[in-house]
Amino acid sequence: MSGPLDRLRTAFGRRSAREGANLGVTALLLLVVLVGVNYVANRRNVSWDTTAGRQFSLSPQTIRILEELDRDVRLVVLDQPRAAGRTVELFERYGDVSDRVAWEVIDQEAEPARARAYQATAEAGIPFGTVVVESGERHERVTAPQEQDITNAIVKILKGETKKVYFTTGHQERSLEETGAGGLSAIGSRLEESNYEVAPLALLEHVEDGEVRIPEDAAVVIVAGPRLDLLAAEAAALAAHVQAGGKAMLLLDPPNPPGTPDEREELTGLAGAFGAMPAGDVVIDASGVGQLFGFGVEVPLAASYGFHPITRGFVNAATVFPLAQSLIATPPDELPRGMRLSELVLSSDVAWGEVDPDELETGEVNAGEDERAGPLRLAYAVHVPAGDQERPAEEAGAGEQRPPEAATDPAAEPEQEPSDEESAEDREGRFVIVGDSDFIGNNLALAPLGNADLFLNMVNWLTEDEDLIAIRPRAAEDRRITMTSAQVRNVVLLSLVFLPGFFLIWGVTVWWSRR
Repeated sequence: MSGPLDRLRTAFGRRSAREGANLGVTALLLLVVLVGVNYVANRRNVSWDTTAGRQFSLSPQTIRILEELDRDVRLVVLDQPRAAGRTVELFERYGDVSDRVAWEVIDQEAEPARARAYQATAEAGIPFGTVVVESGERHERVTAPQEQDITNAIVKILKGETKKVYFTTGHQERSLEETGAGGLSAIGSRLEESNYEVAPLALLEHVEDGEVRIPEDAAVVIVAGPRLDLLAAEAAALAAHVQAGGKAMLLLDPPNPPGTPDEREELTGLAGAFGAMPAGDVVIDASGVGQLFGFGVEVPLAASYGFHPITRGFVNAATVFPLAQSLIATPPDELPRGMRLSELVLSSDVAWGEVDPDELETGEVNAGEDERAGPLRLAYAVHVPAGDQERPAEEAGAGEQRPPEAATDPAAEPEQEPSDEESAEDREGRFVIVGDSDFIGNNLALAPLGNADLFLNMVNWLTEDEDLIAIRPRAAEDRRITMTSAQVRNVVLLSLVFLPGFFLIWGVTVWWSRR
């Protein structure tokens, strides 16, 4: 008589039992693998974006900011869960980059008390779809759940302050109020979106003790396309401001008419005193690349950039500079001690600087033997150690650049040691000089080019917000297909008749041959 152990051994000895046990173990192992894969996938989300415009990927700017987060950030969308799908997908991309980012959906109808915590006293309600970015006691509201707006809100919370960018007036500069093609209203809006306060600055309204003074709250002073010259006192004030560790930008168009001597001696002297003398020419680009985008030869398209934080990420970005003049850099050994120039934008090799006003007027331009050949430099960034420059301030008000032999002897001026409270880097003056101001006009600032990004990067570098320098988020491209009625008919016939019919006939043929 067999016992229970013998009966169990006999049962498991059967083939069907062994196969069942193997199947059970295999199913169990498969379940363990699936659970493990799902756990790892939830912890380490990896996705591939194969769209042409990287539509489902965060921009380099956003990624850099998220990777450098030093505090926790919480993203909240006030909406119904079923309607917040796209916003949640965007939140998940933020969370995938940084563990410091958490997100939540608050249903205003199901949880009105929690939603009211984000409501202002005078508000009757919060629009559905509103995004709130929180960190500690600070929070920013975003009305449109788009990457650029959410990233800007994060930047505002991290910075904690609003820096002021002044645009000078009184010399027929480009206007922040102008909404036409040549105005700066679009670039002004982009600056405000990046948490900068934008304001006009009439230099002659800030005179103290007989001298023009730059406002103390000026993070950057921008002279954008002046047609009239500065006064000597204004140029000297800007030079002294940069010497003292301030930040400024000069966008100087060619003389009018192009190719003639430039009578704006204070402006050209200011640029030349800091190592980038305007050439007074008009850059002509004969490469033909610009014409592919609908531009003429007088609108050079730049795709070559110097190595600098401003141009980081601009490897494949194109910028255009209509009617720009080139800049001539002072040799490094002739610059004042500590001053450094970094080239930012270069023209193509087949460009040249046209100086014949008659050819420019008729449009029939040809490169002359005495005209400078490309690649020409269109923009420079200047590093100016504060307290170490006497020559630029003196030259800025002199109306013309002094000859190189007039440079200050480095041995004659002992270097000032920075105080314990302020490092040498913090006291560095910064100056950006561009031979064009058209490149930030409304018509180009709103175009799908790198012009606005390049300008914003310049401002970021000047204000020492270099963590924000990158290509900004872009809107999704409109890649619709437009077909005629005949093309639509052909597509329908191909997809619904010919292809199914082909496979049907093929299948019947194979089936018949096997019979």
